Amino acid sequence: MSKEKAICDWSKKDLRERWEELRELVARPCYACTKCGRAAAKKGVLCKPKPLGDG
Repeated sequence: MSKEKAICDWSKKDLRERWEELRELVARPCYACTKCGRAAAKKGVLCKPKPLGDG
């Protein structure tokens, strides 16, 4: 199984076509990408994730 494409790298077309998936991925974020600032619930969908919690 290949690694999921980071939402940081999604094109505008990806955003349009995968809008519902994006909504699920960014609901209740626990991580933020230190490269672009996007946030997500799973760190595996960001290219340079860092926990948002304490620390």
